[in-house]
This record gives sequence, structure tokens and C-alpha cells, in this order.
Amino acid sequence: MKVKRHPCKSCGDEKGMVLVLGLLLVSVLALVGTTAVMTSTTDMKINSNYKSGAQAFYLAEAGIERARAKLPTETSTLSQLLDARRGADNQLSDSTTIANFFANGAFVTDDVPYIAQTSLGGGTYRVYLTNAATLPGVSPVETVTSTSDTDSRVTLTSFGQGPSNSLAVVQAVVKRLTLPGLPGAIVLPGPGVSFQGTTSTSSFVDGKSKSAVALTSDAARDSVTANLTALGRLGNYVCETPPCIQNVAATIDPTWNLVANLEGLYRELMSVADVVTGTTIGSTATTTTLTAAQLGTTSNRKIVVVNGNAVLDGISSGAGVLVVTGQLTWGNNVGYHGLIMCIGQGNLLRSGGGNGEYEGAILVAKTRDASNNLLTTGLGNPTHVSSGGGTIHIEHKESEVVLPTGAQRFFKKTWRKLF
Repeated sequence: MKVKRHPCKSCGDEKGMVLVLGLLLVSVLALVGTTAVMTSTTDMKINSNYKSGAQAFYLAEAGIERARAKLPTETSTLSQLLDARRGADNQLSDSTTIANFFANGAFVTDDVPYIAQTSLGGGTYRVYLTNAATLPGVSPVETVTSTSDTDSRVTLTSFGQGPSNSLAVVQAVVKRLTLPGLPGAIVLPGPGVSFQGTTSTSSFVDGKSKSAVALTSDAARDSVTANLTALGRLGNYVCETPPCIQNVAATIDPTWNLVANLEGLYRELMSVADVVTGTTIGSTATTTTLTAAQLGTTSNRKIVVVNGNAVLDGISSGAGVLVVTGQLTWGNNVGYHGLIMCIGQGNLLRSGGGNGEYEGAILVAKTRDASNNLLTTGLGNPTHVSSGGGTIHIEHKESEVVLPTGAQRFFKKTWRKLF
């Protein structure tokens, strides 16, 4: 039996589906296109904002660097500069919070800017100067609003404003490179000491108002005293107020008594040095025999850094700062005015003869082990051997322990981005 098929009466309606599908496809393509345009626009805005923010940041950094370069050129003291920054309220703003300087799109402080609003590359920067809070254990205590400075540390807060109202705020605590007072003609910080005093009857070490030899432990003091007594030379180490061999641990500036501080001072001195030889601190693989031209004179002081061993011989007029990280061998007829620092291996050997006059101070401190690794538990035992003959006078003189004028720069101690 045949099944009778009837033609589809509704087939004609399928023609409308093509139109519907076409409209759907066009809608999807339009949505994709719109999304792409929106995404592209958003990316462009993000890139633009990033670029503007980066410009503002670099402007703020430029302000910090300009202020840092300006500070060493000032004829006023830091206290005078801070005092001059006070506004109508007669006090410095608290620089720990940027809202004390800038809020709701405008500057709200009445402090006098250290660097006034300055245009640069399509934007501006402005820098404020306040004090820096003293480090723990340091006195007198200063806060960021103090106008009296005693530690050569101040705070710079720089506002960089770029395109599209972008803003960046950078703050740095900077410190002038200084040489704090030393408590003796010869300073040997550390838990112990390897010490050999002079055997010459005509050689003297004079601490003046300080110690002839300053140490930082009773054990080191007793060791030096015993050595000089056995040699019969204790009377050759003199000062204005005996005893002249003293433990100064309670009063020595932390710059001279901590590994990190000594190494930090070494890096700062190397960055402004007139002469640098060798490349590895503490290495004993190389030896530099220093010349008179390298060491400078009292009218042209120089900072000299020797990474490795150094030899001083036959030079009677050197002046400035000499840093040696290996062994310093002090030969014949040597004279010097200034500071000699033997760190790293902390080893000074005076083995020559002849005559010599030294005014200033000598510091010997062991900051590294035999493999040149930093000591992590404190200073090691320095070595100071003075077995040479002749007549040598070492005299503590504070006025000789100074930096050349061009070396008195400000170094960043801390840095942070506030906004």
C-alpha cells in the first residue's frame, strides 16, 4: 500500500530564517567590533596614564637630584636652611604625611620650598626641605620638624606634576659625607687586638685631648698596655689626661665601630675619590706603591682608595684621606696629614726607619675575613705592628681629619615613593 505524501505547506516560512541569522551575525560582529574599539580605547587610556605617571615620577626624581646637588653648594648651615623654610605658622610641616603638603589637588603647606616650582619637559617639580628623625640611640634627638640639625641628615620631599594632572611624590633622606671625630691618635676597634708597639726610644704617639690609643674592649686595652709596659715604652704614648690607652666603647661614634658603617663610609669615599687602585676590597693579591703625586698635599688634599695592599715609603708630605683594604706597609721617612683608614683586612705594619711626622688620626678595623667575606657578627681583631726604628711622631689633630671641599656631597640614605 502506498503512503501518500503531502507537500510541506510551511516550507515557505524558512526563507525568513536566513534574514534572522544574518541579523544575528551582524549583531555579533558589531558587538565584537564595539568591544574591540572599547578595549583599544581603554588600552590607549591606560598607556597614556602610565606614560603621564612615569613622566611625573621622573620629574619628582629630577627634583630630588637637583636639591641633592644644590645642598653642598650652600654657604648656610643645614640648621639655617631649615629655619629659612618655615612659613607663616613659624614651623616646618611634618613630612611623614604628604597630605600636610598637598591635598585635593593643591599645595596646602606654607613652608617655603627649597626648590621652587620648576618647569621641565612639559611638567613641573617642586621640592621641600625638612629635617630627618635621628637614628636610634643618637642624641640630641631631632624630629622631621626640628630646625636644628646636628647629624648632617635632612629630608627632601619632591612633587612631580606631569601631563593630564598626573602626580608623583618621592622622598629621600640624604646625609652629608662627613668624618666624625675620632677618639684617639690610633683607633683600633674590635673585641681584641694584635698590637706591637714601637721599640724606638725617640718615637711618640700623642693623643692630645684624646687617647694615644683608643680601643673598644677591656681585653684590647689590657693587651696594648701590657705590650707597651713589657717594651718599656708606655711613656712614649702620651695625652693630656691619662690614662692614654683607653677603652672608648661607650663614646666612640658608631661610624667607626660597626662593620656596616665602615663599609658604607668606604663606598662613599670611593665614589668621590681622586685616586682608586685595585678592584676587590680586602684582596691581598695586588700591591700599590703610592706616589707623592697620588697622595696630594695640605694645599691640595686628595682621597685615595687602595683595594688591596699598599706601600707608603719615602713620602713626607701626603695629605687627605687614605683608605687601604688589604695591608698597609709604612716604610721609611713617611709623613702624612689627615686620616688613614685600614679596613677590610684591618692590617697596618710600620716596618721602616727614618723620621716622619703624622698629624690627624689612624684607624685600623677588620671588617672582612681572610676570604674577603663581610664579617657578620661584628668587627674582628685589627693588627697594628710598629716595629720600625727611627723617629716617628703621630699626633691626634682634629683639624687635619677633613674632607676636600669637592667631596662633601650628600648621599641618599633612604628613599621611598609616597604617591
